Amino acid sequence: MSIRRGVACAVGWHHWNPVTGDGGRAFHTCSYCGRTRRLATGKPPEAHDKGYLHI
Repeated sequence: MSIRRGVACAVGWHHWNPVTGDGGRAFHTCSYCGRTRRLATGKPPEAHDKGYLHI
């Protein structure tokens, strides 16, 4: 990792890879420093399943 990329990651300018995982466990990983962040949908994972209940 170059010094320029190290400084950019230190101040929060990450280069995010495509999304991996599914549902409530989806996340991005920075291709330079390896930091991960979860994708926030604003709702808990179980809230997405309630629409598919057929009672």
